[in-house]
Amino acid sequence: IVAIVEPNPHPRSAINELESTAALGERYGCPVFSSLADALASPLRLDGLLVCTSHASHFELGIAGLRAGLHVLMEKPMTTDPEEALGLAAAAAAAERDQGLAFLINNTANYRAQSRAAAALVRERRRVGRVQHVQCCMHSALLWLFDDPSNEGWTRSTGRMSGNGFGWGQLSHLLAFVFHVGGLCPTHAFAHTTLSERSGADLSVAAVITCSNGASIALSGSAAVPGNAHEAAGGQLGKYVSARFFGDEGMAVYEGYDQQPDSGRLQLSGPRSGRSPHIS
Repeated sequence: IVAIVEPNPHPRSAINELESTAALGERYGCPVFSSLADALASPLRLDGLLVCTSHASHFELGIAGLRAGLHVLMEKPMTTDPEEALGLAAAAAAAERDQGLAFLINNTANYRAQSRAAAALVRERRRVGRVQHVQCCMHSALLWLFDDPSNEGWTRSTGRMSGNGFGWGQLSHLLAFVFHVGGLCPTHAFAHTTLSERSGADLSVAAVITCSNGASIALSGSAAVPGNAHEAAGGQLGKYVSARFFGDEGMAVYEGYDQQPDSGRLQLSGPRSGRSPHIS
């Protein structure tokens, strides 16, 4: 780390305590800038940019980094606007082609060993054949986060966002996993959200998504599980994730609680081919 960019000298998080920018600068022995423009204008030699800012700011910062000739690692979601997503994707493709720059989205679940194993079975080796349908859900004990209007970063719309809440904050993880493992490209979506009366954020989401290969995705998500997904005390199980891929030659199941590794399973079965279930 050669520089930190943060306009607020005392940043706040609803999930954990954050250090002041002065303390961070001292910890990493680097200067702190209040804007990316100031950092790019400085004489510092920069190789890459890690974007972990509010959702609506990703497009502007990502474009600036690529134009400055930097590799970019960006927190999910990539953007919160379809036009911005297409523009950023095009800029990233051009930067990779012309300058050899890397542009990556930190969809953290996709980099886990379990996710790579699932992608190898479903997308690469096509052990379920052609994916025809996916049933997926993510249910989390995060009502305390999305129902509280003081958690503005998680509840309030900014920039070109049409809403904020559980969809952007959580379901972007699940959808990135489904598209990655299934090798699916979405084309159309219909969704309904249940909004918090206190914060205005979406607390629950139901959606149907169609894909370019004709496959359909049934999506369910909710923050209304009792408790706190970030605390293991009191028997809290964390976030429940389930994704079931149905193909013309079998099905694959990936599900469990994120704070209980023993609850997880990756199961493959092919009733038509007579293959025995594969469980890991």
